[in-house]
Amino acid sequence: MLARRLITIPVFIGTTLLMTALLPGLLLISLVLRLFRSMRGALATLLFVTGYLWCETIGILGAAYIWIRHREGVPFLRANYQLQYWWANSLKVIAERLFRLRFEVSGQRALEGPAALVLPRHASIADTVIPMVFYAIPRKIRLRYVLKNELLIDPCLDIVGNRLPNYFVDRGGQDSERARHGVASLMHHLDADEGVLIYPEGTRYSSRKRAALQARYRESTDLSEQLSRWEILLPPRLGGTMAMLANNPGRDLLFCGHSGFEGSSHFSNLINGSWMGALIRIHFWRVPFSEIPQEREATVQMLFRQWDRMQDTVRGLAAGRSIPDEPGDRSGI
Repeated sequence: MLARRLITIPVFIGTTLLMTALLPGLLLISLVLRLFRSMRGALATLLFVTGYLWCETIGILGAAYIWIRHREGVPFLRANYQLQYWWANSLKVIAERLFRLRFEVSGQRALEGPAALVLPRHASIADTVIPMVFYAIPRKIRLRYVLKNELLIDPCLDIVGNRLPNYFVDRGGQDSERARHGVASLMHHLDADEGVLIYPEGTRYSSRKRAALQARYRESTDLSEQLSRWEILLPPRLGGTMAMLANNPGRDLLFCGHSGFEGSSHFSNLINGSWMGALIRIHFWRVPFSEIPQEREATVQMLFRQWDRMQDTVRGLAAGRSIPDEPGDRSGI
């Protein structure tokens, strides 16, 4: 951990300072590049990367200040959560303004009630801000995250993420015994204002990843059927998700479907401007704890039904249809 940070922290801070020093020249280059249709997002992308780097640098300095002032205890955790909130919201605001994004959120009744276990769709690294910005921050919820190890290259996620009760899992190891125990541990000693978040798909969806899974598991009848069942989603990885549900102390489930982040799934999409002016449509729904089966196979089938709903929701959002609230979308309080 220390060896990694001795590399990543200087690299990020150094890159921030270098990029800022070179910014006038880079701005001129990007202004020329944006004249080409395939590069019309060059200026916004340059400014977003610069903003991201400054968020990282400020976050690193803020984390150092918190450590010097508090070191441990409740004030230490509270300050790190506040820094996490600031970081996520700042990235959302920067992207929103630079790419002229519009956000439309439905199913807000589902956000009411006690802290829940959150299971969002995952289509882009940018969509990771959704649960934080639209649920955790306004509802004052502290979310524990299941995250992939690769994100530790980001110093803010590394430092603050390891100070808070999160679990980092190997990309290919979400279904391992060790990973299941790690996810289950997040369910212990949850306070009333704490929830847990896991991305059931385990990684960002792409048609390339879906095709690779089809080729790799063509002999697996179950997975082949699941891939056919969910054409615009990846099948839920049951190891970590079921470990979370099996150790659920009584929390509702909060699902989150969205469309519009597909344009930020790759850096090339930002450069070519396909994300400019995007409408981000987000829908939440809640499954009360009383409706979650206790038997494993029934729980799996419940999860699959919700994934059917996730696919229908994403398609509806992408098509511009209104997604109505349903009775099950609110907490059972």
